[in-house]
Formats: sequence, structure tokens, C-alpha cells
Amino acid sequence: MSESLLKDRMTEALDSIDFPLSSSRHNIMRGGVAKQGFVLGRVRTWGGGLQYDPRQFRPSRKTTTNKYKGIWELGKKLMNTHDPNFKWTSIQFNKNNRTAKHKDANNVGESYMLGLGNYTGGDLLIFDEDGKNPKQVNTKGWIKFNGSIYPHETMPFTGNRYTLVFYKV
Repeated sequence: MSESLLKDRMTEALDSIDFPLSSSRHNIMRGGVAKQGFVLGRVRTWGGGLQYDPRQFRPSRKTTTNKYKGIWELGKKLMNTHDPNFKWTSIQFNKNNRTAKHKDANNVGESYMLGLGNYTGGDLLIFDEDGKNPKQVNTKGWIKFNGSIYPHETMPFTGNRYTLVFYKV
């Protein structure tokens, strides 16, 4: 199946589900507003709900549920079609999120990001390691960068915007 067809199918699948609100990702919030999103794949195991054990991982609970199984399979096919040599463990799915300037706390190494949907604007500003000299990057294509080193934020947009972030924990 072509990458273009996989992107279309992913967009249709994402259009068909209700995205959960996530208020736990404080580093990306603008004005304390909860974001729509979820992660599939491996996540860190949190001990007693207070802190995570950096040595322990488990599949996210959503990964194996019927609601998200098809999206997980489409995501795997999409990345394997785009870059079969890229090593990743997880996909963060976001809907209509305009993130604040932040670094990715749990990602190891480079990540790939892909924007899908019918939107205009929504470019990503990627800063240097000192948080200066932003570079504006179009999110309607694949973006590969290390979000744990380079601060980044989302520019304003209109329309329905999904982003998929493939990363390794």
C-alpha cells in the first residue's frame, strides 16, 4: 500500500474516534488547557503513581484495545513504508493541539513527526539548544529532529490538525 493511501486511511481513522483529553502533559499546555491525545506502544511504568521506574516499560493500555488496534497497525505500516530502518517504540497521537514551547521529556534520540488533516498553518518552530534562533518547519510532511534536545512549539492554525510523533522511550 502506498504511503499516500496509508496517510488517507490514518486520517479517516482518526476522524472516526473521540480523542481523550490529557491533562498530564503539563510541559506542552498553553494556559493550563488540557490537550487531546493518546500514546500507543511502549510507555514507562510508574511506581505507586508517584514516579516512573526508568528501567521498566509496558504497552500502553490503549494499544491492545479494539478501539485503537487498527490505528496502531496503520501507524506501524505508515512508518515502515516511510523509513523501515527507523527504530521507535511509541506513537503520540494529537488532535488540534497548539503546543507551548517545550522539550520532549521521555523521548530518546530523534523522533519523526507527521501532520495530517485539513488545516492551514500549524508549522513547528524548532529552536536551537539554547532556545533561540527558531526555524519554522511545515508539518504537512515528515519532520525528523531530536525534541529532547531542541525546544519546539506549534504555530497557530485553522482546521482539523492531527500530528503523529514516532519516538523511542
